Parts: sequence; C-alpha cells; structure tokens
Amino acid sequence: MDAYDAIAARTSTRAYADRPVPRAAIERLLAAAVRAPNHKLTEPWRFAVLTGKSAARFAELRRAHRATRFPDPASPEAAKAIDKTYREALGTPAFVVVMSALSDDAVRREEDYASVMMAVQNLMIAATAEGLGSYLRTGGILEDAGVKVLVRLPAGHRIVAVISLGYPAAPQEPKRRTDPAERTLWLE
Repeated sequence: MDAYDAIAARTSTRAYADRPVPRAAIERLLAAAVRAPNHKLTEPWRFAVLTGKSAARFAELRRAHRATRFPDPASPEAAKAIDKTYREALGTPAFVVVMSALSDDAVRREEDYASVMMAVQNLMIAATAEGLGSYLRTGGILEDAGVKVLVRLPAGHRIVAVISLGYPAAPQEPKRRTDPAERTLWLE
C-alpha cells in the first residue's frame, strides 16, 4: 500500500479481533514514527508499548478514570458507559503511549509537541499500511497518575497520546472529509 492509499484508508478503529499484534510490527510502526520532522533533531518522543498485563492494567485505569466523569457512577447509564470503556480497552491488543519532552523554552516546547504529533500520524498511517487499525486517544486520561506510573513517565516529559492498535474486528470505511478546496485559499 503506498502512502496516499494508507492516508486515504486510515480511520479510527475501536473494535479489534482477538489476535495479538506481533512485536516486529509494532517495531516497524515505531521506526516510521521517529522519521517525523523535528526541529534541531531534538527527537522529543518517548514511547511505552502496553500489551498483556500492562494493557489489562491500562484498561482498569481507563475504567476508573471514566467513572470519575459521572456524578453517580452507579447509575445505570454511567455503569453501562463505564463497562463499555473497560470492555473496549480490554479488547485492545496493544497500546502505544506517546510522550513528549517538556523544554523550558516555550517555542521549543511547541516545536517538540508538533514533532511528536507528526510521529503519531506517521505511526497511524504505517499501522494502516500494515493492515492494523488504530485509535488516537487524548484528553484527561493522559493526566492520570496511575497511567504515568504505569508507563514510567520520565521526568521532564508529558503524555500526549495513547494509540490503540490491533487488527480490526470488521472492515471499516474511512469517515467523510470535506474537500480541501472548500478550506484552501490560493494566493499568488
């Protein structure tokens, strides 16, 4: 699959087949990730790959974090949502937790964050080319103290993304995108 086809085919996958992702495949994704441009070759990224027991622990942390989002976690609708979050995480063969260095210089910090998010995109496109599905997660879970401990967050870094990885449980069609012509201004 060429790069254009992988970009066009990439979509967010939430349900995965009960099939592990080979370590060699994840290593290829990480090799693609680190080819992202990064100002002054700072290489600000760090990765933690969660499989097996560490992935199950992450599922527990996701469940606990989701419960904090409800005024009454025991209510039927909250319990259903919490359980769905937990089952979805338990059914995910691998997670890649992506971290970024935190420079004291504000400009460098933004450049590094941008580079790390480009690495995330490289990884997700490479996953599509490998026949894997992926899902990008951001938000409050990135600040969870238990997650930081689980991934052994290095001092001077922050978690910027969690990528779910696995073989899709069913074929998926990419979501529609607005034609770029509607959002592009050409200037001469």
